Amino acid sequence: MSQFQPTASDQGTPVNTAPRFNVPSALALLYGVVNPVSYPGVVAEAQARNPEVSYMGITLVEDDEQRPLSPIGTPVFYPVTLKGGEYKRHDRQGKVETVRMPELRLPITTVVEMSCSKTITKTPVVAAAASVKEVYAIDDWSITISGILWDEANQPQGATTLEAMQERIMDWFRLADSIEVDGELFHQRGIFRIVLKDISFNQMPGKRRLHGFQMSAESDDPLELILQ
Repeated sequence: MSQFQPTASDQGTPVNTAPRFNVPSALALLYGVVNPVSYPGVVAEAQARNPEVSYMGITLVEDDEQRPLSPIGTPVFYPVTLKGGEYKRHDRQGKVETVRMPELRLPITTVVEMSCSKTITKTPVVAAAASVKEVYAIDDWSITISGILWDEANQPQGATTLEAMQERIMDWFRLADSIEVDGELFHQRGIFRIVLKDISFNQMPGKRRLHGFQMSAESDDPLELILQ
């Protein structure tokens, strides 16, 4: 006769609640990065703090610069911050109201893609394999902001859980206003304000506490209107 031994789950205690995932495979799944790199000492420190996370497959490279580190020990190169201040949004009755938004640094996994185009009119030339091109204007920058939402213990504005960060991002998306943005990649291209156009969230297969997100935006230049 065998004796029943209750497990932790039978006693109401969740088994292995800590997220277990492989950093290189997560990067490959979301961004297609097949050979991620890190810096001497970073991986060892990250493994000591997060033993449930696997860092196998990361290549080490030399780097003399001291950079801020993420919770998993990877350096943060280009953080993206939505600047706090007064913005416009619609209330439940559709009226425009002014709200004060606190600053929000987006997840450290955030990746930004930018593209720009011109408005060109082409006129064919008779009996010639050519055309006359007239450039009318340069369009706004088209911007894609994407990344992974997860529990980030040291998030500077207190959005330390996946749910909290998702709600903060949605608060910004609900604005009916252009948003002041801070980030080296934006400033290099003369972008200081953006307008959020659409947003999407997706669950990463087999990763309970990892959700992907993506926002489409356009650059916005403030113009001063002088009435005389």
